[in-house]
Amino acid sequence: MHQRVTGAGYAYLAVGEHLVSGPRTPADFVAYCLGEERPRRTLLERAFTHAGFGHLRDGRTGDTFWTAVWASPLTPEGLARTAAEVVDLTNAERARAGLRPLAVDPLLRVAAQAHSADMVARAFYSHTSPEGGRPWDRAAAAGAARRSIGENIACGQRSAAEVVEGWMNSPGHRANILTADFTHIGVGFEGGGAAGTYWTQLFGA
Repeated sequence: MHQRVTGAGYAYLAVGEHLVSGPRTPADFVAYCLGEERPRRTLLERAFTHAGFGHLRDGRTGDTFWTAVWASPLTPEGLARTAAEVVDLTNAERARAGLRPLAVDPLLRVAAQAHSADMVARAFYSHTSPEGGRPWDRAAAAGAARRSIGENIACGQRSAAEVVEGWMNSPGHRANILTADFTHIGVGFEGGGAAGTYWTQLFGA
């Protein structure tokens, strides 16, 4: 689904899909989606602002097959809001540990966003780029003059809350978030690729 949506030229912040067979009318289709917990949650997701629908009737069996895609577009404002949410949640975790908050570094943000976009565009998931570039290389290339660099990446999470929770449940990622020496952060997000969402946190001191 993620590749089909991005392949059609729609850049998204969030996306969901229903694949249903059986309902004969649009009203039947919506009733089915509202009657099951997971489809209902997708249908009523507040973040979604756009939808696309398709259906086809099998002339041999009489079955009707439905596809519905729900999404919110990737806009500069939406991306900034999502990144700010990740920063706020990260700083809340640091506050709980008695650490000072991280400030946003625009250059780290550029490097983090470029890495998320690169992972989608070139279909890889790693701290090391296909050419061998590492997080500190990307930070330096973006012009960020930091004496130490750390990076968290993740894929597949549907929200800022989900990705920060996942990082906090992983010892290595948690250690980056709670490193006392780090003073700055940049966050990147890109939709698409095999996992659907790709997140990057770049830390600096």
